[in-house]
Amino acid sequence: MSALTFHDRPELRDPVMVLAFLGWNDAAESASGVIRYLRRKARTERLAEIDPDEFFVFTEDRPHVRLRDSRTREIRWPLTDFTPARFEGAERDFILGLGTEPHLRWKAFSAHVAEVALELGVSEIITVGGLLADTPHTRPVPVSGSAHPLERMQELGFEPSSYQGPTGIVGAIGDMCREQDIAHVGLWASVPHYVSGGQNPRATQALLTQLNEIYALGLDLSDLEGRARRYDAQVAEALKDNSEMREYVQKLEASAEPSDEGAGAAAEATPERLSSTDALKEIDRMLRGDEEETA
Repeated sequence: MSALTFHDRPELRDPVMVLAFLGWNDAAESASGVIRYLRRKARTERLAEIDPDEFFVFTEDRPHVRLRDSRTREIRWPLTDFTPARFEGAERDFILGLGTEPHLRWKAFSAHVAEVALELGVSEIITVGGLLADTPHTRPVPVSGSAHPLERMQELGFEPSSYQGPTGIVGAIGDMCREQDIAHVGLWASVPHYVSGGQNPRATQALLTQLNEIYALGLDLSDLEGRARRYDAQVAEALKDNSEMREYVQKLEASAEPSDEGAGAAAEATPERLSSTDALKEIDRMLRGDEEETA
């Protein structure tokens, strides 16, 4: 029995698949926040899902028990599901995929993602992610991109990446896209590492802005601004009485400024990351508290 189940096969207009995965690829829930936001806008039903049983070690990532109707208990498994979406300003339709990064059998998992894409006529897959970086929260969230094939990268104005090292499930899916000759775009938001607790609406906003521009979605993202401003105020409140943290942020701001000596000088000026401090713990507590209030 296949782990992939289809519930519907709708007729879609040259669809694009947008994917995000909780876990290592999702710093401050910046990427998963993108899919949740788009799903709230689209309000559509599930069309396919990947059963988690053969891809997870449940003693490492345990399912959750929830109460339904205050009486019935149900188990919430780390499901990966896909929903269709149509946005008023866009000429193409979208398939929104959201899940948790699996523990096992990434090639088989990626093959199921490819099956959904090929079955529904997807011509391009875009993955969104968030990574922890030495960037100040007082500056716009940087978004970097990659794309395949080369013509698509040049069209979007992306620079080739020189990164070598560990990758996540989005890297495996990007590799699968090359094997299946499916165009792939990857977007990454650089999240300030010292405010990684809870959701970072600024990072989600930055990724959504890029998607809005690339695919002409016509989305009004102004409804995100109120939450983003509240987030900014909470971070400022947590930092205001800690001189060490304020000095550290000032150094990050200085290293983020353009330099006549080039990127190498900026990299050398980047301050050493702070280890765990009371201020970092307080920021984490405040941001997670706000997340619970707005969930």
